[in-house]
Order: sequence, then structure tokens, then C-alpha cells
Amino acid sequence: MNSMLRKTLKKLRKRTRTKRKKKLLMKPDSKGDPGGEKILRSLPLPITKISPQKKNSDRFSLFHDTTFLIGVSSQTLLDYSIQKDTLLTRDLYFKLSGSEEYQSVKDRCYKLLSGRDHGAEELKRKLVKKGFSSAMCEQVVAEFREKELLNDRTYATKFAHDKHHLKQWGPKKIQSALFKKGVPKPIILNVIEELKSEMDPVDTCIEIAVKRHRHFLREPDLFKRKQKIFRYLAGKGYSSDKIKKALPNIEKQLNA
Repeated sequence: MNSMLRKTLKKLRKRTRTKRKKKLLMKPDSKGDPGGEKILRSLPLPITKISPQKKNSDRFSLFHDTTFLIGVSSQTLLDYSIQKDTLLTRDLYFKLSGSEEYQSVKDRCYKLLSGRDHGAEELKRKLVKKGFSSAMCEQVVAEFREKELLNDRTYATKFAHDKHHLKQWGPKKIQSALFKKGVPKPIILNVIEELKSEMDPVDTCIEIAVKRHRHFLREPDLFKRKQKIFRYLAGKGYSSDKIKKALPNIEKQLNA
């Protein structure tokens, strides 16, 4: 390797190390604060300035002279009695960070629930997927359950009725979907039994199959047509015994 190539490689390695250092310095710590590790190493420091943030008047930036320490909500300021000259220790820093993460998780919960209902486990999975810690998500979900903002029984009942009445799903498909969403098995079984008592699966099979009569009548072979009807209804979540009971009536109406 000639000297010119060695010098070039040396420069490239130096640039790479410099870039890595910059990324590490600016990388958010576990609490989500840019440069958090650097700030932690300098604590304790007195808070010399508290400024409202331009994009959100409910949030404030805490400074030591010109050094940004952490951003907090107005509620966190009140909860921890933060004011000018408060000494920001490592312990207080972690408490503020934890409080902010907790509030962020709650805000995300409200946003998700404003869009549609969720089961507790489904909501927790979405929060964790967003990058929040599992333990923090569990705490917030527990709080929402306690406040009756989350109720698996209510959610599962509404989900089952909506899917049956709006999409004509059968019990098996609804049960499978609720299971995938993490609804507890006893609740699912209870909801499905309740749904079965309110519906007639055979009549429903006949109704939704006849609605697609044009599709099925395209198949001239009666045996293959019967198979298509069976697969369609099974895919909708109806059991084979209910489909078999419905088939004679379906064929009769299609051939009428």
C-alpha cells in the first residue's frame, strides 16, 4: 500500500469517527432528550431560564444560561414545582423525563381512541410500536382501564356487532379477529355466544350468498358452483354445518 493511499484511508477513518461522535452527542437518550447524556454528565445545574415554546404554548424549555436542559409541559412544571433557580439534579431530570414520556403516551392514547375504539392489548401494541417503553405503556393502559376509557368487553361486543351487521362476518371470523387483537379468551367466547343467540347463521348464509347470485351463476357447473359458495361462506366465518344446512335453499333461490 503506497503512502498516498494510506493518507487517504486515514483521513476517511478520521471523518467517520468525527461523524459518529456528532451522532452520539445528538442522539436522544432513553428519555427522548437530544444530547441527554451530555446534559446528565453536567448535572446538577440550576435552572436559570424557563421559556414557553413557540410551537406549543403549553410546553416550556428549561435552560442553564444558554444551555438547553429539557422540555416539559405546564403540568409537569406544576407537579414538580419547577421554577427559576430550581436545582436540576440527575434524580429530578429522570423524574421530569419519565413524567414527559408518560404524558406523551397518554396523548398518543387519546389520539388513537379518538379515531376508533381499541382493545387494551391492541392499544398497548400500537404504543410500543411507536417506540414507547412496554412498562410505561402498561401503566398508561392500566390508568385508562381504571377510568373506563378502555373496556375489553365493550370493545369486543361493538366489534362483533359491527363486523356481523356491516360486513356479514360469521362467528368464526369474528372470534379469530378478536383473538389476534389480544382480547382475553373468556371475553371473546362470551361475546360470540351472545352474538349467536341474536342471529341465525343459516339465514345469514342464505342472505349473503343470494346477494352474490350473479357471481355464482357465472359458473355453469353445479358442483363447482356449490364449492365456490361453500368457500365464500367459510371465508366469511361460518361453520361447515351451518353452510351445509343453508346450501339447498341457496341453490333453490339461485335456480329460481
